[in-house]
Amino acid sequence: MDLNYILEDIKSDRVKKVILDTDTDNEVDDQFAIAYAIGADRVDLLSVNAAPFSHPERGIDHKTGADASYAEIGRVLAAYSSEPKIPYFRGSEVPLDQTDGAPVDSPAARNIIDTAMASDEIIYVLGIGAGTNIASALLLEPAIKDKICVIWLCANELHCDNVYEYNLDQDYAAGSVILESGVPFIMCPAWNVTGVLWESMRTIKEKLAGKSPLCELLWQLINQVWYWVGRPEGYGRTLWDIASVAILEVPEYAHIKKIKAPVFTPDHKFAFPEGRHDILYLEKLDRDEIFADVWKTLPAIDCTGEYRARWTEPEENNG
Repeated sequence: MDLNYILEDIKSDRVKKVILDTDTDNEVDDQFAIAYAIGADRVDLLSVNAAPFSHPERGIDHKTGADASYAEIGRVLAAYSSEPKIPYFRGSEVPLDQTDGAPVDSPAARNIIDTAMASDEIIYVLGIGAGTNIASALLLEPAIKDKICVIWLCANELHCDNVYEYNLDQDYAAGSVILESGVPFIMCPAWNVTGVLWESMRTIKEKLAGKSPLCELLWQLINQVWYWVGRPEGYGRTLWDIASVAILEVPEYAHIKKIKAPVFTPDHKFAFPEGRHDILYLEKLDRDEIFADVWKTLPAIDCTGEYRARWTEPEENNG
């Protein structure tokens, strides 16, 4: 699919069909991305996939992470609606780094394949976790590369000495599959690009606390972490993952250019050989304008669900 078409489609007012592929329980920003996609005017959120993640130092392997992500997606969607509206799917329990590059045939990978092959318009697959499910889908059914566009938060800016970034490092083999597949691909680097999406705890509380079950869930995610770290003044969080939705919802605030695809080398660096195919590259986000849209969108979501608390703020610290 022609990248010029992708650029023009993104800028258009057309509502885009979207699958969100997310390691939801890994941090706090994935939940914000799900909510933003639910409320966005230019996004039709078809489904959500659970991506694996691991933290060996905390005893969390990829299976544990995948299971936790699946459960957390369910909690977010239950806060949105008391009736099932958006389906969600279990993802791979093992990265391609551990399968010698062979695809993992999971419900999430099949969801991408089935949705793409049944659609008469492009499906935007927003990757905000490891690339395992997306890469597996591309390997299992290569024909989908002409029917989807992958927007993936991965790696760092092209001038960086190394490509280390959490999503990519969780499954480096999957990252190379996506990059080499020829699928229309928007690479969204971390530091200094999606990393500008920092917001203060105080603003998050002001905009979300008590506004709806979904808004309360999002606020309490931040409140819990703030409590854990001792409630320092000036605390805030970087909500990296909302960038994936912002590209489609407010494209005028996402600056994207066409580049020659780099290579992810075995020593976790970029290489730039001759004759490479084109990809799209997110080089800048307008932070203030994006947050203005986020804070308008989230409280306006019509929620009929229930906030299921994962923690209760200690009474002596409340208020």
